[in-house]
Amino acid sequence: MTETVFRNKLALIVPTRNRPDLLIKLLKTIETQTVMPSQVIIVDGSDVSIHPQIAEYLRDCDKYLHVVPPSLTRQRNAGKKELDLAITIAGYLDDDIELEPTTIEEMLRFWETCPPDTGGTEFNITNIPPDKSFAMIIRRFFCISGPEPGKVLRSGFCTSAFPAVRDHPCEWLCGGATIWSRKVLDTYQYDEWYSGWAYHEDAEFSYRIFKIPMRLYIVYKARLTHNPPPFNPSRNIALGRMAVINRYHFVKTNPELSVWLFYWSTIGEIFLNILRTIWERNGGGARIALGNIDALNHILKSDYVQQDINFRK
Repeated sequence: MTETVFRNKLALIVPTRNRPDLLIKLLKTIETQTVMPSQVIIVDGSDVSIHPQIAEYLRDCDKYLHVVPPSLTRQRNAGKKELDLAITIAGYLDDDIELEPTTIEEMLRFWETCPPDTGGTEFNITNIPPDKSFAMIIRRFFCISGPEPGKVLRSGFCTSAFPAVRDHPCEWLCGGATIWSRKVLDTYQYDEWYSGWAYHEDAEFSYRIFKIPMRLYIVYKARLTHNPPPFNPSRNIALGRMAVINRYHFVKTNPELSVWLFYWSTIGEIFLNILRTIWERNGGGARIALGNIDALNHILKSDYVQQDINFRK
């Protein structure tokens, strides 16, 4: 059988921090691809370099760099500066992603025929179940969710596109599973105001590209799974604070969105987190709600700041 030759050269940039075991799982799934990426760039923000643990999984064409102090947006911006000149499309994978064998091939196949004004695409994360719960009705009432996938709501929330059942256009892309045109990455930076774990930085970057305007798509056949460690419950208040503060910043920097709907949706977010505590019979949701309320207090006093905290175990 003749191997398909694609016109695009694809690179993957993987920001990581203190999680070599998860990163090695990802690198092993890259090794099994029916079509290999032309380059892999590991951007390590670990306290101590993990290069000795992962060196055997890197090819001569791949690159490793250690970036300190770490920050997701800072690491993404650093990674794209290391792209080989021949690369025409490149993107970002979280270190807790695992690819199916044909994932890269299917993404390259989509880029062969996509419209010339395509700015970015998203892999199809298949292990995120669609929301069919009673809470979905509440989320829609408070403008937290909506019926159409891949949309940016005026409240600052974004509707999920996962799992996709077909290729379709989006207004935003999930940051840890994306591919961008080289022109986009050469021209635009991630906003480093979103520091540390950088919640909502992906919506800010991709929505900015969508408004240029450039087309964004989710690619149905480019399948993968996302397998993050659980959240650290001792940091739920900080998580709740970051979720609200970062979404407020996103709304404020996009004037077509609505600050009033932001407040309305945040009331709904607090209500749902309290319901979660009652349903799950633990204090996790209540602590996140406390963080939400504290964030609103800081926003109203105009003294809100970023939360540079790792929320995963």
